[in-house]
Amino acid sequence: ASRKLSAWFYQLIEDAGAGVTQHEALERLEALGLPVNPNRATDLDIEGVIAFTETWRERRHDLPYETDGVVVKVDRIDQQERLGMVSRAPRWAIAYKFPPEQVETVLEDIVPYVGRTGTMTPVAHLRPVKVSGSTVARATLHNVDEIRRKDLRIGDWVVLQKAGDVIPEVVRPIAERRTGSEREFAMPEACPVCGTAIVQDDGAVRHYCPNLACPARVSQEFGHFAGRGGMDIEGAGWHVLEQLLQRGLVKRRGDFFRLSIEDLESLERFARKSAENLYASIQKARHRPLERVIAALGIPQVGWTTAIELASWLAAEVPPGDDWLPRAAAHLEAVATNEPARFEEIEGIGPTVSAALAAWFGEGGPGRGVLDDLADAGVEVELPAARAAVATDGPLAGKSVVVTGTIEGFSREEAEAAVRAAGGKPAGSVSKKTDYVVAGPGAGSKLAKAEELGITILDAAAFRALLAERD
Repeated sequence: ASRKLSAWFYQLIEDAGAGVTQHEALERLEALGLPVNPNRATDLDIEGVIAFTETWRERRHDLPYETDGVVVKVDRIDQQERLGMVSRAPRWAIAYKFPPEQVETVLEDIVPYVGRTGTMTPVAHLRPVKVSGSTVARATLHNVDEIRRKDLRIGDWVVLQKAGDVIPEVVRPIAERRTGSEREFAMPEACPVCGTAIVQDDGAVRHYCPNLACPARVSQEFGHFAGRGGMDIEGAGWHVLEQLLQRGLVKRRGDFFRLSIEDLESLERFARKSAENLYASIQKARHRPLERVIAALGIPQVGWTTAIELASWLAAEVPPGDDWLPRAAAHLEAVATNEPARFEEIEGIGPTVSAALAAWFGEGGPGRGVLDDLADAGVEVELPAARAAVATDGPLAGKSVVVTGTIEGFSREEAEAAVRAAGGKPAGSVSKKTDYVVAGPGAGSKLAKAEELGITILDAAAFRALLAERD
């Protein structure tokens, strides 16, 4: 009640009085006393649809709530049922997105931040400005090449928008407002956190800190490990993680699973009940699918797609039984040290990812020690079951698809799941065997390689259109 939530009702799933059309269902909802958006129209031809969307594009800021577009639907419910669904969206409805609101502000500084793999990501520090309903003071600039491509300089007046009305994006500088005092950005030679010399990948746009013990890397790695994209420990947010690291309660990944209720109760703003809840979340996270554990490790170049394929390969290589995780760790170390080319036999893994796996799991790398530590802490993995048959009649049947950058309307996992549902095979790297590259803001070396090889590149809109195609 304190949050004062409100809602519109848009669909009636089942009711004898719902009628045979969408608009009759909405009228039924209104008759039941439920809030229904009054800003709607029925029986429009294409010119009417265009006029309606243009009207609300101009009037969107007159509404007492934020909106990013108009949804156009087939009215007859029986026709909706015949059209069905594709991937994560119905075929009988389409969203028209308004162009994002753009504002002007000053790019006050560009500051590199160290991520969990050591990657240095330049972030724009902006004069705070309100855009699309919230105040924005930061925006990622992705990499040095992106800064050069857009010719951004510290001190510039810039155009800012939210991509998809969500993600802050610096669109371009306003060159005509330059005074001559603006400065070009240069990546520092040393890590701003630990002072280690920064390395640039050969032929790539990535700059990174190679120090595995860099405090910034460690905190980001542990945050990823415990987060939703990792072991999914509910309640282990940044405030909790910072305290665990500062107090020395967590020094290795396995230490999460060695924490007691008393350890957690000692944290700032933690009472007994909240400590018990977090402890229960940690115990639940002891049992996770193998692919989730692999994804949680934060291995460079290894995302969800590669983690899934690596998990399937590893489950076939190492027989099930007691002490499976330590045996798997030993096997990975042996392959990485003696036969690293074997990793390239795994679907979607090329030389770059293979080299990353060899470095991480080979002798001298952290891999075996991390997995042994997790096993010692009582972590147990669920081995992958046989994969369901891939669709053979979808618009991407038999196609290899690489997803890179931020895809509007999709998380990375959702985009790759959509590829699978359409019969395609998500891949982690671009090669001559790649059929499509789905690219959004922040796409780097994968996009450049796709352009070099002449591979078809899809933006978010083209990707959605392809998914919607019917055989």
